[in-house]
Amino acid sequence: MTWGLDDAMEEPREAPVRRRRWVTVVLALFVLALLGLCVLRLGGFDLNRYTTAAIALTPYLAAAGLLLAFLSLALRRRLLTFTALVLAIAFGFLLIPRYLADGEPLPTGQRVRVMTANLLMGKADAPTVIRLARDAKVDVLVLQELTPQALNALDAAGLPGLLPHRVAQPAGGTSGTAILAKVPLRQIVLVQGSFHDQPAAVVDLSGNTDVEIVSVHAYPPVLNEEGRRRWQADLEALPSSDSKGRPRILAGDFNATLDHKALHGVMDRGYWDSAEVVGEGMRPTWSQFPYGPPVAIDHVLVDRRLGVAEVKVYDLPGSDHNAVVAEVALPR
Repeated sequence: MTWGLDDAMEEPREAPVRRRRWVTVVLALFVLALLGLCVLRLGGFDLNRYTTAAIALTPYLAAAGLLLAFLSLALRRRLLTFTALVLAIAFGFLLIPRYLADGEPLPTGQRVRVMTANLLMGKADAPTVIRLARDAKVDVLVLQELTPQALNALDAAGLPGLLPHRVAQPAGGTSGTAILAKVPLRQIVLVQGSFHDQPAAVVDLSGNTDVEIVSVHAYPPVLNEEGRRRWQADLEALPSSDSKGRPRILAGDFNATLDHKALHGVMDRGYWDSAEVVGEGMRPTWSQFPYGPPVAIDHVLVDRRLGVAEVKVYDLPGSDHNAVVAEVALPR
């Protein structure tokens, strides 16, 4: 009788233990997945379109690490708590510089305000584009996915009076682009062989220093593997900074975040990201449900001889991108 009673009393304890093990296994799988993504990010391993998409989510992975750490702590999984917290801190160290302005003194030359906007195959609201450019006192406007119909709408909304000089290549679909300015432009060729048109121009400023600007539109890397290869080729085709020539600005839709090795490959050739310079590097510029949460894939990269006074991001109705405006300081 005693043996039977003891046996009956022990049976209820097995089920809770089994359930607690399943909780540990599930938490461990999430932590291991986060560890793998951390290795990919720190190692710069853009292996395929899936890892390229995952690396773009680095800010969200940092938040996921904190969530896993708190959840593991609440469930008393000390090792998992420690591991998740270390991973969250590792991601956080990558992100903190984007919140901090560099504090460097600005060049004392002329100021130029550059705006870039992807019009989503011409669907962006034309009067809003013109209003933003006017209110921000934009000197150079760079557009991607500019269709002939969109250019007509912009002209009807007052573009010629605001930015009368243009290097425009409107086209159907996603290939059209333009550089528009208050001052004369001279078209040059700095990029060849890219999928989308990526025109360049010399901006003839009134000061001692002119600048060269490229309208960037890299192919989306997450649609398929061929697209990822085109994306890498498009970014590799962008010109390096020319220390003996005019300062260069690369503005547009890079389809890359500051967490992608491919974008850092461009920056390593002589550029700063203007948003990161002024502590706005975490501000998202794109989102499109259900393809992904907001991320920063539109950039104004400036020659390292230039300074950045300000960066603003504005909503753009009709487009899945925001407009980015950077005030750039030129040397004397």
